[in-house]
Amino acid sequence: MTRPFIGITTWRRFIDTDLGAGRAAHTLGTEYAAPIEAAGGAVVLLPPTASVDEVLDRLDGLVLSGGEDVHPSRYGAEPQEGKNYDPSRDGFEIELALGARRRGVPVLAICRGLQVSNIAFGGSLVIDIPTTEHHQPVRAADQQLAARHPIVLADGSRLAALYGTRERIVNTIHHQSIDIPAPGVHSVAWAPDGIVEAVESDDDWPFWAVQWHPEKMIDPDEAAEEMPLFTAFVSAARERAAEHPAAEKGTR
Repeated sequence: MTRPFIGITTWRRFIDTDLGAGRAAHTLGTEYAAPIEAAGGAVVLLPPTASVDEVLDRLDGLVLSGGEDVHPSRYGAEPQEGKNYDPSRDGFEIELALGARRRGVPVLAICRGLQVSNIAFGGSLVIDIPTTEHHQPVRAADQQLAARHPIVLADGSRLAALYGTRERIVNTIHHQSIDIPAPGVHSVAWAPDGIVEAVESDDDWPFWAVQWHPEKMIDPDEAAEEMPLFTAFVSAARERAAEHPAAEKGTR
């Protein structure tokens, strides 16, 4: 069976290489591709230099990955001192989200991906969520990766059906969250302090957007618990691939 093509957005960062220090690179952690490939998808990395229409013509599914904050001017707020922004990535991903919605391309939006989707569709963000027991200030890398908190999923939501439960433990590596959900989506998961942890589409568009990082929960038991999300997403992409064979791509 032909694997569906899954595009994953990348993060522009400056890294040291044999050719010199601080060279610009389009990067993505390998943990994003691993569960997509395990679920049967073929991964394609998407730098923000690509043409949105050409990309969406050829994709069966789209992952909007995590990363830096979306520039606050996108939702009427002021930039934060000391934060780095990438306006080119913002614009690219906003257009990807809008184009995928118009075309019905399955989307999995993770952390920043949830936030950029909400902005693209007309919602807003909490620019810096209050410090609570469940959402602490930015920590050292090992502490961030180890941080966990409970969430509750809405009864009857797609996510609750996927996971087979309404109560879960997830990680937390974010300081922003949804303020006002965009038209066309609704909240389906919450942390104990009220932070929105996931949204879904109001219609039957296969769109999953989560605030946590399922790809970074790599402990074998936790990874197994997160696989239903990746499996459902890739299955939706496979269905789209069957409906739009490769010979049609590039013409629709």
